Amino acid sequence: MHKIMGFGCLAHYGVRFYWKFKYGSMFFGPNDISPLIHLGLSLSSFLFKVPTLRLSSKAIIWKELQLHNIIFTSRSVMMMYHSMLFKELNYLYYFVRLGIVGLHHYLADVISDRYQNNDKTTTRDIPHNIDNKIIIDANKKFYAISQIAATSTLLISSNPDNGFVIMFPIQFSTFLMTLVRKGFISNNQWHIFYSLSLALPYIINYNMISVNNNKLYINIFHIILRLLLRTNKFFNFAMVTILYKFVNFSF
Repeated sequence: MHKIMGFGCLAHYGVRFYWKFKYGSMFFGPNDISPLIHLGLSLSSFLFKVPTLRLSSKAIIWKELQLHNIIFTSRSVMMMYHSMLFKELNYLYYFVRLGIVGLHHYLADVISDRYQNNDKTTTRDIPHNIDNKIIIDANKKFYAISQIAATSTLLISSNPDNGFVIMFPIQFSTFLMTLVRKGFISNNQWHIFYSLSLALPYIINYNMISVNNNKLYINIFHIILRLLLRTNKFFNFAMVTILYKFVNFSF
């Protein structure tokens, strides 16, 4: 069942991305149940026993990452339905989105407090099979920036397509880990394919960013807050929401 759902969801990603590039829309509607099927795929991972502790030498699924995958898949699915069911009529729309994002990140923190090993992050500390510190550090920075940009996009977006494209790297990363466990790809290949999946949202949202510079500025501001100033992420989420809805600025 998990394998059938997995390949079905991969094919579904391909179809929706094709529509997005060809027609400019993924054609999601409020009666669409396909996002729930993607959440069901993540939940079906409970059929398998995964290690509680992460392996330091191999990129395979462990308990913390499994639960994070479910939580962040749920985050995208809930944000998609919020976009499809509710219109951007007033400020409450974005504060509801802030609550949805905040709740999911709080749950992720609870999971990390219980299962985290050696203060390692779930994706940025996936092992490499190389000793090149420059490449490893660049990978980690790209992953961190992409995660922050994804959260900003969910907070200030009214398009369900964004939730879907942000969900793709989350689910694709665990599929790649299955391939690592079965010996089909290496740790380094995991990083290559995962990085390519993270690049997809930038490509899809290029036109949106070029038209609405405020969204680009807010993303940059969020990255500065988190990576340079090390401010609390929940404070950052609130600042992103407030800036987008209450502050008009240009450079």
